[in-house]
Amino acid sequence: MGCGSSSQSEAEPQKPRLLVERAESVDRHGNGSVPSARKNGGIVNNNVPKTALTHLRAVEDEELHISNPDDVQLILDNLQDGELFCDPDFTPGYSALFCTAGHSDGGIMWLRPQELLEEGQIPELMVDGVTRDDIKQGILGDCWFLSSCAAVSQNEACMRKVLPSNQKLCGENYKGVVCFNFWRFGEWRPVHIDDRLPCIDKKLIYGHSSDPREYWVALIEKAYAKLHGSYEAVEGGITMDALVDLTGGLAERYDVKEYDPTIYHLILHAHRSGAFIACAKKGDWRTSMNAEGNGLVPGHAYTVTGVTKIQHEMGEEKLLRLRNPWGDSTEWRGSWSDNDVNWQWVDEATKQKIQVDSRDDGEFWIAFRDFCHHFQEVTICLLGPDFDGDGVSDAVGHMETIIGEWVIGESAGGSRNNLEMFATNPQFLLTLREADKFNFETDDAEFEGKCIIVISLMQEIKQTLRRSRPKSLQIGFSIYKTNTPERKLPSRHFRYNPDCGKNGVYINFREVSGRFELEPGTYIIIPSTFHPNYAATFMLRVFGEKPFSLSGPLPP
Repeated sequence: MGCGSSSQSEAEPQKPRLLVERAESVDRHGNGSVPSARKNGGIVNNNVPKTALTHLRAVEDEELHISNPDDVQLILDNLQDGELFCDPDFTPGYSALFCTAGHSDGGIMWLRPQELLEEGQIPELMVDGVTRDDIKQGILGDCWFLSSCAAVSQNEACMRKVLPSNQKLCGENYKGVVCFNFWRFGEWRPVHIDDRLPCIDKKLIYGHSSDPREYWVALIEKAYAKLHGSYEAVEGGITMDALVDLTGGLAERYDVKEYDPTIYHLILHAHRSGAFIACAKKGDWRTSMNAEGNGLVPGHAYTVTGVTKIQHEMGEEKLLRLRNPWGDSTEWRGSWSDNDVNWQWVDEATKQKIQVDSRDDGEFWIAFRDFCHHFQEVTICLLGPDFDGDGVSDAVGHMETIIGEWVIGESAGGSRNNLEMFATNPQFLLTLREADKFNFETDDAEFEGKCIIVISLMQEIKQTLRRSRPKSLQIGFSIYKTNTPERKLPSRHFRYNPDCGKNGVYINFREVSGRFELEPGTYIIIPSTFHPNYAATFMLRVFGEKPFSLSGPLPP
């Protein structure tokens, strides 16, 4: 939005403006269904007395330690002949499996890949590369993460970044260690693990590959669990977070409430540009472990693997291809599903082009109108900012990043519901020096003389205890025009002047973002939490076509 077109109502400059901020909370562990047939092995047992959990390891109230690469190398250099790496920071046992009490790890054995295969079989990290068809979900409700892996697996360059090649699981130079890279709070962090995996009766209980010789799915899931403190800590989550962790990109979430052609075109353009797309079925995953009669699983995360519009004898149809990370026969059974009668109206050339295939692999086509009826959200992750809102990454001319913090009693002022407190929040100066290049033939007239920028605010969510889930704050940001770029705006300014834009309502997402059209000039960006006096570290990222500057926090 442009300066002056705030979502807040306008008022006379001489009259105080009444501001009422609102906030929303979402279940951060919102997509995590598991098939009921896989909920076995005595993993969930709420009847175990808490006092009997003798192997629940206490951890000091500090950030969970991720192995330093130098420390890992030191351990590897000192291994004796025949000795394999054992991760000292994520040891097999209850604390690696669970972050809450009331479970049983009875019957679980931790085995290395070479111990799971029959004689003569050779375990590999990847067999014939990485594809979405590799992924099969286990008894852990982490479909949000696995559906994200399926989306990113379609981009070879991204997977090479996350999953370095030439890591052996047996044979010469095999040490029992595997490394993955995840993008966390502005940087790629290596996560080293040993290759011991939780099994029952010599079968993997969590995520695994469709090929029994391949182990990248099971091992990347373990590395992500270590990053969060335990396997249970990744049960249920936000797809947007996983996509960003796997790409370092910018993710946006769109609500699907009714049939909206705009959403279809957004998904279509995003898919054509190579964006990573996932979606979530309506419903609560915690109360349902079975598919509905139509084959869809409530509260479940799916990967969008295809988008098309086909012509057939009865007309035309907009279709989406989705994949269930369960990777089995649990698929959509309605219109345009694998064996639906509608396919008789489609010529063979079209069916071959869009790869219509009747297999029990979790992948299926669904009409966009049915998609809108049954699904509640779509998440699109781009490797760069989308300045024009068409679902396609645009070339980044310039980017600036600043790390800041909200300090209780100093700079944790909360929302504009209390303007005196709000004015104490950190304020950052954004200077836009020149308008974006304007094309009279293709650009809309209202963009002439404007700078289109994308602003992202991410809070750092630290895992402090293995036996607890980290909490996220309701966050947001506002933009104001300023004529005094050398100092902070006072509370009086907010009372009499409208903002130039804001990300929307405060919400407890890890990251929020917005797209804005601003005239060249000086602006103040104010990130804040909804409630005052909550401490946290945050990262502010700004993307633009032309060079600009971002500095701060400004002095009073």
